[in-house]
Amino acid sequence: MTNTKYENAVITDSFKEVTLRCNGEYEKTGLYLDIIQRQIEKMYISSSVDEEYEGVRQDYRLYPVMLLYKVLVELGRSTGNYSISMTEYRYLVATTKTFEGFLDTLLLIKLLRDDSDATTSFEQYRSKFDNRLIQALKQLSTLVVERDSISLNEDYIEEVAHKVYIFEDNPNIFTTENYLGFLGSTKSLFELEKFEEEEELTIYENSTRVKGGMNTLLYGVPGSGKSWTIEKEYCDDESRMERLVFHPDYTYSDFIGQILPNVSDGIVSYKFTEGPFTSLLKKAYTNPEKMFYLIIEEINRGNAPAIFGEVFQLLDRKDDGTSEYGITNVDIANIVYNNPNKKVRIPSNMSIIGTMNTSDQNVFTLDTAFQRRWNMRMIENTFVGHDYARTTILDTGVTWQRFCEVINNEIVTKNIRMTSSEDKRLGTYFVRAADLEYHEEADNNDLSEKEQIQARLLNYRFAEKVLKYLWDDAFKFSREDIFKNTIYKSLEEVVNHFNSRSSAKATGNDRLDVFKEEIIDAFLTQDSIDSTVE
Repeated sequence: MTNTKYENAVITDSFKEVTLRCNGEYEKTGLYLDIIQRQIEKMYISSSVDEEYEGVRQDYRLYPVMLLYKVLVELGRSTGNYSISMTEYRYLVATTKTFEGFLDTLLLIKLLRDDSDATTSFEQYRSKFDNRLIQALKQLSTLVVERDSISLNEDYIEEVAHKVYIFEDNPNIFTTENYLGFLGSTKSLFELEKFEEEEELTIYENSTRVKGGMNTLLYGVPGSGKSWTIEKEYCDDESRMERLVFHPDYTYSDFIGQILPNVSDGIVSYKFTEGPFTSLLKKAYTNPEKMFYLIIEEINRGNAPAIFGEVFQLLDRKDDGTSEYGITNVDIANIVYNNPNKKVRIPSNMSIIGTMNTSDQNVFTLDTAFQRRWNMRMIENTFVGHDYARTTILDTGVTWQRFCEVINNEIVTKNIRMTSSEDKRLGTYFVRAADLEYHEEADNNDLSEKEQIQARLLNYRFAEKVLKYLWDDAFKFSREDIFKNTIYKSLEEVVNHFNSRSSAKATGNDRLDVFKEEIIDAFLTQDSIDSTVE
């Protein structure tokens, strides 16, 4: 008859390790004694493999060997004798229900030693004690198990003390469903961090997790199409994106999360509220079949290294896109893994994309250590594939592409007094298609005054955005290169003429009169210009 206890048995990695070590000659236990000892140290009372898990041992949740080690180490440090009697073990240590109860156990041992008569009272229950655990303890080279006592082997006192030290960092590790995987693994109880990392892969990453996550920094002139590139080439699914903008007041707490007060039924509590980084990290971790994107616009307008904080370390990636190194962050780990002790890593299915305008001045610089963790990608200032390159500006005969070509050619060839003058070029997406559209309703007297004003305001957008930029920024120190600045001496005069708000009431190509004649000629000439815009 088949024993039902073994019907669902599986071959574990630890069994395979034993088989390989002894070549199937399992009676030669000396060949794998270290594995036996490792597995005994990993025994946990009580787990789901125990038929009394929900019965008489339902309140026991501990690694009994580690509790014994702890008691022996503490007694040895205080008395010089790393030993307990078998009575003390049977009735005090073995009845302790959790590792955290060791202090009570030590106190009871002291009281028992002070009252020798109590030992006799305990011995009446000796027949009820399950000696199987003692038989297991005899297999440990770290212990000396005799008829009446259990002691630490003098040669292993320091090793045991170190094991206890490591274990106490997290005495409740693998106390739930993941214990069985750990028990059957080839890891010891003292390789917790390493196993945690592999366990994470086992749960979510082995065969289904998308790979290829990376850190990419898109840079170029303002309006070159960085955000457009993100949507067209990376992701346009808002459910898989978190988009944010760095600025001088943006902080680590905004980015990662912060502890905030929460009032419920009049009771104030404090809870960690995740920021966009932590929120997306959780989405990526729990949805391994999809790629997720954290979009950071204007990344150099905030103090990026300070905003990232220790998360900066996660930007180093392996070939598959997973963080090379993990960090300790209890708050993030609690949110993402529901385990405060797990090392935090960016999974392979989460990409971070930053954007940066090369023309930005007086903003935070990205140091070399930060930049080297990113794949730098220059977004060309090109009209190739541009949606509204051939759209004319208002009621003029000049297309947006032609306007950019002429102006950018002037910036690059004449503005040599400026440092990095090419960064001042007009981006091909500097304006939207709506900014170029001409609204004839502005001069339609059949419409109400309000409707005419609304149309005029729409027509004003191009000049207010583009001419202002050229006057105040790109040609701030050389306005005479493109403007008739002897006639139009202020930005106000330039904008008013272009927008028909001056006495001239310019329309059509007459709006262009604010520019020098050679610039106007270039606007209206269709010959190609050797410019930086394709």
